[in-house]
Amino acid sequence: MKKLLMGFLSLLSYCLLGQLGNVGINTVTPGSTLEINGSLAAQYRLVSADYNMSITDYYVAYNGSSVGTITLPGAIAAYPVQGHIKGRVYYIKNTGNFNVTIAANGSELIDNQPGAAASSIGLGQGWAVILISNGNAGAGVTWEAVVINPNNAINTIIGMSSSSTYSLPSTANFNSGIPQVLPFTVSEVQINQGSTASWDAANNRFVINETGVYELDALSYFGAGGTTGSSNYIGVNLGITKNGTAAANIIAGTRSNIGQLIAGAGNTPISFHCLVNLVAGDVIYLTIYRGSFDTATGTVQSQAPSGVSESRHFTLKKL
Repeated sequence: MKKLLMGFLSLLSYCLLGQLGNVGINTVTPGSTLEINGSLAAQYRLVSADYNMSITDYYVAYNGSSVGTITLPGAIAAYPVQGHIKGRVYYIKNTGNFNVTIAANGSELIDNQPGAAASSIGLGQGWAVILISNGNAGAGVTWEAVVINPNNAINTIIGMSSSSTYSLPSTANFNSGIPQVLPFTVSEVQINQGSTASWDAANNRFVINETGVYELDALSYFGAGGTTGSSNYIGVNLGITKNGTAAANIIAGTRSNIGQLIAGAGNTPISFHCLVNLVAGDVIYLTIYRGSFDTATGTVQSQAPSGVSESRHFTLKKL
């Protein structure tokens, strides 16, 4: 038993070697507090739904079939009180096809420069983040974040689609001033991995992954089955609707007053170009609805005249 103990101590002294308070594994001259001359393994976790980070997590990959949220743990106590998490490091990567939100706990904040600290940050497809606790507790900045965008130079998404027709009662909603979402064909939405926005095909909307100023362009060729009333004009609004499809949610757009013959022919282009301030997590739609003047009858169409390959397009780019 004594020989066995001496052998174990001899092996331990070979593996753990100290120099000036430093500890080394398989090295006699550790230059850091802990130096490992060999491989290192840590916790790897793959999640596909909302998840709360634990004290045993190190690297978490998200591959959910829908948008999700990963919540960071709250700071237990401020440094140097026992139980603090100052210096804890988390690696999180979005390996799926839907964006994921990284949320701080309670009133805590994440420092994601440039810009003010935020309660959450968004990771697009292929994005990753390194998070380090600074030891603070309670309200204020608790986590320092380094966001890695694998394709930072390409942050534009483009949507193009063919004609769509709204029959009654959709036309009634259009006439009542209720914004109607202009759908896009999934195969014609072009988005680069790591873009600052994502395409949510299930809900026909664009999801913002990164806070900032965005440049938006939209074009739609509009036509109606006709108008009623004495003036035989129809007022059409084309706009961007944020976080909801009510008229009150419209943040940018344009208006065109179209005559009876032109509306019936369906060859009037309506377009707009604007800059808007968007926050990670915002969802936006391309919508149309009737303004003042007469009502449309029969059908309301977003269509292309002869010789035009797409009836509408929409581009979004972070500046």
